[in-house]
This record gives sequence, C-alpha cells and structure tokens, in this order.
Amino acid sequence: MVANLPPHYHTKEAELKNAKTPEEKIAILLEMMAIMPKHKGTEKLQKELKSKIAKLRKEAAEKKVISRGSPVPTIEREGAGQIIIAGPPNTGKSSLLAVTTKAKPEIADYPFTTKIPQPGMLQYQDIQIQLIDTPALLPGISENWLGDMMRKSDIILILLDLSDDDILEKMEQTMQVLEQFKIKLPDTWEFTKKILWVGNKIDVPSWQDIRNVLCDLYPIGNQIVPISVLQNINLDLLAEQIFKKLEIIRVYTKIPGKPPEMKDPYTIAANSTLEDLARAIHKDLVKTFRYARLWKQGTGNPIIAGRDYVLEDRDLVEIHAEEMK
Repeated sequence: MVANLPPHYHTKEAELKNAKTPEEKIAILLEMMAIMPKHKGTEKLQKELKSKIAKLRKEAAEKKVISRGSPVPTIEREGAGQIIIAGPPNTGKSSLLAVTTKAKPEIADYPFTTKIPQPGMLQYQDIQIQLIDTPALLPGISENWLGDMMRKSDIILILLDLSDDDILEKMEQTMQVLEQFKIKLPDTWEFTKKILWVGNKIDVPSWQDIRNVLCDLYPIGNQIVPISVLQNINLDLLAEQIFKKLEIIRVYTKIPGKPPEMKDPYTIAANSTLEDLARAIHKDLVKTFRYARLWKQGTGNPIIAGRDYVLEDRDLVEIHAEEMK
C-alpha cells in the first residue's frame, strides 16, 4: 500500500536535516508522526520514526548527565494553592493557562513550545489559585527540576488530548516519567501527589470513543474532567474541581466593632479549627485567644465558639483575645 504522505510531511523532513539538538529533532519527528496518515502503508515508516525518537531520547538523556551548571527554574508560590499543569506534548497546556489566567505563554501547534515553567493566577470566586504551565512529560527528555517542582506542588493536573489516536502510547510515556520522578509507585495505580485528570478537545466528535479506550486500560473512569480550551467548554467546572481537590476552606474575619473583611478570605485546610485560623493570622494570637463570635454562611445571629471549633467554608469569624502584657 502506498504511503501517500502529505506535502507538509516532506517540509518537516527538510527541517529535520537542519535540526542540531536531539530535542529539536525529537520535536520535528513527533510532528511528522502526527502529520503522517495511520494505515498499513505507513506502518514501517511509523516504526522507523519511533526508533529514531527512542535513540534521540537516549542521546538527550546522556547529554544531560554530563552537562552541568544549567539554571534550575523556580516559581514562587502564590495564592490559595499551586497547581502544576503537566502532560504529553501538544495537549493544550499553554492554551489552558492562557484562557484561565492573564498569563501570555508562547502557544504553537508543535511539541516542546514550553521550555521553562510559566505561572498564572486563576480567579475562582473570591480567591486566586496559581497554575503553572510546564514542559511536556517525555522519557529521556523531562528534567529533574520538573520532578522536584511537581513534588512540591499541591496538585498535578495531567492534561490529555481526547482527540489523539495515540493517547495510550502518550499515557504510557507519562506514567514512565511519573515513576521516574517517584510520583507514581511502581506496579500500582497509587501516587504520592494529588492528581487531577483532565481531558481536552471534547469539541472533536471522536473524544468519547478515545476516552473509553483510555478508561478500559487505566482506572480513571469518571475522574477525567472533560474540557475544550478552544471552545471554552467546562472551564468553570474545571476551576470548581481544582478548588475541591485542594481541600481548603475560605474563612472571613472581622475586627470587633468594625465591618467584616469579605474580599480577601484566609484559605486554610479543610477541617481546620479556630486555633489553626488564629495561628495563620499571627502566632501570638494562639496564646491570647479567648473565644470567637462566629457567623455561619446565610445566618444572621453569631454563635460563641472555642479554639477547638471546626470551621467550615465561608464562616465569618471575630476573634476575641486577651491583651498582651
């Protein structure tokens, strides 16, 4: 059977000859794989390209071992939580950051556009949550600093392309990197971090079939949040799922005799007590805490509560303390 490769494929072949680094060559080969029609006539060519990619990944990994002194990117934590956007190449990570925050990452339809982490702030109701776009997860390519950043985050958002016929291969590669970074435990479906599974490109008609194939082999079932960055579908749902996954609550405060502060709530872990809130406000407040007047959401009359009282989302608290001597 004739391969019938499109003209754009041959353009990429010419680019491949001029590419210098293993990373550049891998990016072009992945584009060629994406452009190539998938049928019996291209099976041999697909195997050849995959073999070249594997050799280049090994070469890139060996170069990293001997290279030294490269700067390690760092992102200062901000907001109510830090979410790493991770996943295979070309799933829409940078586009997701751009449409949900005010960040302006570089966006292109080829792999490895993102080379350093890019932060942005997601506005969810009255709080902000930090999202960080990161380079694609690929064995032999992903650097150790990325694993360190992922381990220090609150949640890892794995973004998958539900229009990709090669999603199983991409998922396997992603799992390899997560094991390399000690985020996924070997031979189990257990992770050392909270994982939020998100499926992009549900504007493509075949997305449900591809999701079903994925769920047949991986136990993620209804955990996948289906979105379309391009069509702005379910992005509010995604923000809500991020907030729920963080397992935090918002607590508003007021100073006795003054109006409540309702614009900038404290965000603390779910099931926190008034003592935990006092500690978050100031370490000395824990020592002088006497009691609190507390208003539940939607109620008019306050209750009197002690330091062991377990707070709920959107409680309004007025702490009364002894004067410091």
